[in-house]
Amino acid sequence: MKTSSPATADKNGEKLRFSEKLDLFLRKNRILLLVLLGVLVAVLLVITGYSIVDGKRATAAAIKVEQLAEQITTWSNTEDKAKKTELAKPITEGLQAVVKAYPRQFAAARALTLLARMAESDKDWATGEKTWLTIYERFPKMYMAPIALQNAAVAAEERGAPDQAMAHYKLVVEKYAGKTVGIAHSYFSLGRLAEESKDYAQALTYYNKVVSDYPGDDWTKFAKDRIIALKAQGSGK
Repeated sequence: MKTSSPATADKNGEKLRFSEKLDLFLRKNRILLLVLLGVLVAVLLVITGYSIVDGKRATAAAIKVEQLAEQITTWSNTEDKAKKTELAKPITEGLQAVVKAYPRQFAAARALTLLARMAESDKDWATGEKTWLTIYERFPKMYMAPIALQNAAVAAEERGAPDQAMAHYKLVVEKYAGKTVGIAHSYFSLGRLAEESKDYAQALTYYNKVVSDYPGDDWTKFAKDRIIALKAQGSGK
């Protein structure tokens, strides 16, 4: 007996092929399908529109930051103190405006970096440290985060707060060891700060960490030199 493919019967008892059933379904539900299609298109347009607008705004912000960066070059090369102060105001206001408008985007991180550098140029180490920490706190997974933490540590040292500097360096090695460059420098700095506080045993621990874990790093030679010096003065026991 000859068999046929699965099918359903219409009201006249005739067999409908799949293509005929599909055509019947589309004709019966065309209004609903058109509504759903319209909704889908509208959603896609909204998403695409927001993406385009957001992308344009981010690009505009990045361009603005780089324009301000060029102005910073002029500012830093200005020797007249009054003129330099005059130039600094619109630059800092412009950078702060970018940070406010794009608090979690790269343009904000870049703007904060420039603000930190300006503060350091003026020897305003407290502001520099605070700004570097803001970068770390807002962008902990960005490549700039450990660099910002190390710069915050340097600023803390410059303002005479070695304990705070150590806290920053410890955070670097605890959170970013094996994930970024500069870890050997952080360990060496911890050793140097421990040595300055006369905690020689701890200093040796940090220096030995540099030697054992980062044998090819530029800071390894300095760590070895400090180990030799501490042992020579009887502090390396």
